[in-house]
Amino acid sequence: MTREAALEGNDTSRRPPTGIAGSDAERQAANRLAEDLRERGRTASVEPISVRLASGWITSLHALLALAGGLLAIEYPLGGAALCLMAAFSFYSERALGNPLIGRLAPNRATQNVLSPPPGTDWSEVEVILCAGYDLERSQPVGEWLSRRFSGRLTIDRITFWGGMVPVFLAAMFNVAAIESVAVQVLQLLASAVLLAMVAAQVDAYLADDPEADEQDLEASRDMLAVLDELHGGSEADPSVAVCLFGAETRSAAGAAAFFGQRGNPIESNPALVNFVRGPGGESEPPVLLTAREGDLATLRMSFELGSESPLEPDPAILRRTTCALLGRRRGLRATTVVGRGERSTGLGTDLVEQVFSDSEANEA
Repeated sequence: MTREAALEGNDTSRRPPTGIAGSDAERQAANRLAEDLRERGRTASVEPISVRLASGWITSLHALLALAGGLLAIEYPLGGAALCLMAAFSFYSERALGNPLIGRLAPNRATQNVLSPPPGTDWSEVEVILCAGYDLERSQPVGEWLSRRFSGRLTIDRITFWGGMVPVFLAAMFNVAAIESVAVQVLQLLASAVLLAMVAAQVDAYLADDPEADEQDLEASRDMLAVLDELHGGSEADPSVAVCLFGAETRSAAGAAAFFGQRGNPIESNPALVNFVRGPGGESEPPVLLTAREGDLATLRMSFELGSESPLEPDPAILRRTTCALLGRRRGLRATTVVGRGERSTGLGTDLVEQVFSDSEANEA
C-alpha cells in the first residue's frame, strides 16, 4: 500500500511517520516533533513556509537546454554556445551555490520548520543549534545506484555538469572557432548522450514509486532529541541550545534556506550548528562520521575540528549533498554534520555540544 492510500484511511495507526517534502504526512510529522519538544519542557512552534523544491524536471530542463545549444551551434555557433553557457551557468549557480536562476520557474510548495525557541523570542543566548531534517527522500533509482557503486564520488549533478554541459559547451566553442574535426563531433555526440541519459534518469525517478516511510526515516531527528535528553537530563531547557527541525531537507535543504534567508532571522550571535543525518545501517556497530566537507558540484570545508576532542574519534566524511549545515557554514557559522545512528551518533553529538560550551567558556576567560 502506498503512503497516499494509508493517509486516506481512518486508522491513524496506518499513517506513515513522515512523508516527502510538501506532503500532508510531512506536515503531520512536524506537528508530532513539535509536541516531542514541548514534552521536554521546550517552547516550540511549527512555522509554515513556501519553498521552491529542487526537482528532476529542473535538472532535465537544464540538460535539454544545453543539448539544444549544442545542436544549434552546428548552424549558429555563437547562439548555440551562448545557450550552452546559460544552461551550465544556471545549473551550477543553483546546484552548487544555492542561487536558482532558471530554477525560479519551479512552483512554490508548502512545507514547515519546527523551531525551538520560536521566532520572535530571544536567541541572544544561543551558543549551539541542533538541526535535523525529517522529510522522506524521494526515490531516485539511478542516483541511489551511483551512490552505492561509487561511494558518492559520482552523482547525477556531477555527471550532468562535468560529463554533459561542459563538453557540449566546449564542442560549441570549437564550432565558433571554425575548428571542425572528427574529435569535435565525437565530443559533442558523447556529451549529448550523457545529457539524454541524465534526462532519462529523471524520467525514471518520476515514474518510480516513492519508498514507504518507517520509523527509521526519523532516526536523525530522534538522535538529535536524544542529545537534548543527554544535555538536560529532564531538567529545564537550556536557553543556550536551540533546535531546528527543517522541512524539505532532502530537497537541497529548502526549509533551511528559507530559515537562513528570511528577514528577521532570529540568529543574533554566532552560534555553532550541529546537524544530524542518518548513517548507513546493516552493521552491529555502525560507524559514526563527521563531515569535513559538504556539497556536490562545489564542496565547502566544514568545522570538523569540533569533534577533535571526542573519545569516539569520528572519521572525516564528504557529504555530496546540500544540507542545513552547509548553508549555515556559508553564512559564517561553525557547522558540521554527524553521520551515524543510535548511541554513537547521540554520543558524538553530545561531545560536539560540550566542545562548543568549552570553547565559549575559554573565550570568555
